[in-house]
Parts: sequence; C-alpha cells; structure tokens
Amino acid sequence: MALRIFIKFRTDQVPGPSAEKDLLVATAACLELLGRDFNFERDFIHAQGEVLQEKARCHVLIDCDYHDSRPDPKDAVLRFYHVVEDEATFALKETHVHRGLIDKVPWGRHSV
Repeated sequence: MALRIFIKFRTDQVPGPSAEKDLLVATAACLELLGRDFNFERDFIHAQGEVLQEKARCHVLIDCDYHDSRPDPKDAVLRFYHVVEDEATFALKETHVHRGLIDKVPWGRHSV
C-alpha cells in the first residue's frame, strides 16, 4: 500500500535544533503510523518552509517505502496531521486537508 503523510507545523511548536525539526516531525509521523523511525533509505521527504526561522509555517510530505511502489500520487493513501504543542515536546493530531496540490508532487522525488 502506497502511503503518504502530510504534516503542517510551526517551527516554534517543535523543540530541538532548527535544522532537525522536519526530521523530528517525520519520525513522529512514521512512529505513529508505521511503528518505526523515519529512514532516508526507505522514505522520501519533501520539506517546505523556513525551518531555520522562528515561528515559521512549514510542512513535510513523506512518501513511505517509496522504492516498493510507483503509484500515481492520486492513488496513494494520504494521512494528514498537524503539530500541537505538548509539555516540553509536541504531538501529532490527525486532521483533514484538501488533497489539491499535494497530488501534483511526484512520488518519491522532488518537483521540477
């Protein structure tokens, strides 16, 4: 099953080094849905936003186990989350977002 995960967050909601916030969010999502950490060899991450800026809006799109399949992005299962602040850490809350432009992002690679 082809799985994509889309997570919206603000940089001030995710504690940790600025350069690692997209990976921290990706790992939290993979743990939630797959029971494992995000892995660059298995998963592909698209990150958008100014992760190094304070209070910047960002999002990540993860193609899980992207080598195993080459689906049309419109056919992939898509799960949506946003980050909520939790004491000293953060949590993911499932939400609903219109697929819209997400389906235009190629599976397992960056847009051209």
